[in-house]
Amino acid sequence: MKKLFALVTIFLLAGTLSACQSKEAFTVMVPSGSPALSQLYLENNTDDYTVDVVQGADPLVAAFGSKSHDFIFAPTNLGAKLYKNSPDYIFIASVVFGNYYLVTSSDSTFDLASLDDGEITVFGANSTGDIILRYILSEAGINVTITYVDSVATASALFIANNSLVILSAEPSLSVLLNANPEIDVIDLQEEYQMLTGEDSYPQAGVFAKSTLKKSVINDFLDDLEASITNVNTDPTAAAQLATTLGYTFGETVLATAIPNSHLGFMSAQDSKADLEMYFNVIISMNSALIGGALPEEDFYYQP
Repeated sequence: MKKLFALVTIFLLAGTLSACQSKEAFTVMVPSGSPALSQLYLENNTDDYTVDVVQGADPLVAAFGSKSHDFIFAPTNLGAKLYKNSPDYIFIASVVFGNYYLVTSSDSTFDLASLDDGEITVFGANSTGDIILRYILSEAGINVTITYVDSVATASALFIANNSLVILSAEPSLSVLLNANPEIDVIDLQEEYQMLTGEDSYPQAGVFAKSTLKKSVINDFLDDLEASITNVNTDPTAAAQLATTLGYTFGETVLATAIPNSHLGFMSAQDSKADLEMYFNVIISMNSALIGGALPEEDFYYQP
C-alpha cells in the first residue's frame, strides 16, 4: 500500500512539474521609444512574457496581419485602422499620451507665432506626430513649409549638423539632443494641444490584445502593465538602469530624462474612449484614411 501511495505521489508530482515546465510565456511586440519604456518591467519578467522590441511600423502591421503575438503595442490610430479590416485584435489600454516636441536653437523667441512662414523638418509623413503638428498649426493659423524625412534619427542628425533648423522630435531622441545641449529651445506640442482642445493630451499609443484571449489573461496583463508604468514613473532612474540591463542603447542619463517627457500613463480602454474619439476625430479631419474612414465600433474597446 505504501509503495502504491508513493507511486501515485510521484506520478502527480511529475504531472505538476510537467505542467509548470510546459507553461509558455505570452508574446508581446512593442515599438522602440516611449511605448517600450512603459513595459520595461514586463520585459524583465521573462517567466510570463517574451517581448520583441522592433523599429518602425512595418513589423507592427505584419504582426497584426499574421497574429504572431498575443499583445501588440502600437499607435492607437494604426490599431483602429487595422481593426476595420480584421477585428483580430481589440484595444485594451492607452499607455503614451503624447511625446512630440519642436526643437531649434535661436536667439529670438521660439513659439508658435515665430514659426509663421518658416520651415519645419518633420519625420514620418502622416504619422501621429505629423498629424498633431499640422492640426495645431492649422488651428493656430500658422503657415509653414514642411520637409519630410524618414525617421526621427534623420531629423536629429540634420539638427546636429545645423541647429538653426526647426525639427519635430520625440522622446527619447529629444533627451539625446538636450543632453548634448541643454540650451536648445523646445515647444511642447502636448501643451499646445491642451490649450487648443481643453484636453490634457491625446492617447497616442496603446496596447491591443488578441480577441481570442481569455479575459483573465488580458486582465492579468493589464495589472502587470499598470504596475510597470507606475514603477517607471515613480523611479525613472531605476527604470533607466533596468532598460540598459535589457539592452536599450540610449544610456541611463538620457532615458532617465526621457521618461518624464514621454507622458507615460495607464488608462483602460473604456476610460480612454472619450479622449480617443476626440483624437480620432482630429485625425479624420486631417486624413480620414489614417483611421479607416470612421470611428471604430464599440467592439473595438475591451470590456473587462
